Amino acid sequence: MSGRIAPDERAERVALAPCGRVTWRHVAGKGRGVVAVGRWPAGTELERSPVIVVPLADLIQRPERPTVPEQYLLYWSDAPGRECAMGGGLLMFYNHSATPNVEFQDGPGSETMSVIALRDIEDDEELTYDYGVPLWFRPEPDRA
Repeated sequence: MSGRIAPDERAERVALAPCGRVTWRHVAGKGRGVVAVGRWPAGTELERSPVIVVPLADLIQRPERPTVPEQYLLYWSDAPGRECAMGGGLLMFYNHSATPNVEFQDGPGSETMSVIALRDIEDDEELTYDYGVPLWFRPEPDRA
C-alpha cells in the first residue's frame, strides 16, 4: 500500500471536505475574522470542520464572565453530555452579526459542522453569523 489516493477517490474527498473557500484576516475594529475566497451563491457550503464535543458538566460554573476558551464554545445539542462543541478549522474566527450572511449547521459527517451561505457572497466579504446567545461584548456595527 503506497498511501496514495486514487484520482477518483481524491475528487470524492474534496467534494466531502470543501476547502479554499474561506480564509482569515484582520478585520478593522474586530480583530481576526473570516472572509470569502471567491464569489459563492446562497446555499454554498463554505467550510466543513471537525468539532470536539464538550459536556456542559465539564465547564466550571461561576458568576464571572466566561473564560477565553468558554467564549469560543458553540452549541452542539440538547443531549446530556453533548451540549457544547469546540470547533476546528476557522469556526472560532467568524465574527458576530445581527444580520449574518452565514449559518452553522451540523455537518454531514459525525461531529462536523458546516458553514452555509445564507445569501450570495462576494469575494473578500467578511463572513459573519449570529451567535444566538446574550453577548458578553459590545459588537461593532455592521458595515454595508
